[in-house]
Amino acid sequence: MHMTRKLAVVFLATAAAGLGSVEASALPRCRAPVEGYATATGILGAGSAKARVEARQNWKATVARLYGPRYASFSNAQDTQWDCKKGAILLAKCVIVARPCRY
Repeated sequence: MHMTRKLAVVFLATAAAGLGSVEASALPRCRAPVEGYATATGILGAGSAKARVEARQNWKATVARLYGPRYASFSNAQDTQWDCKKGAILLAKCVIVARPCRY
């Protein structure tokens, strides 16, 4: 009976240690900020919308190339900053800077 109790204590300690490592792995691992940019044309805001989509795609491609596909999820990015401007004649430019992260 005494040996069974020791085994139970060891099992519980091992399980608790395992849970601690799961919690630690839930924290994001982030890299240095990456920039994505794009220009697009369109009227009534369509150019800006296209430029935003293309800037996000450019960011993802750059992140995947630099850090691998696990970091290329825009929804996991932190410290996201957008700068979108309309050009003089229907040209819009968007620049995004964000820190790629994975969980």
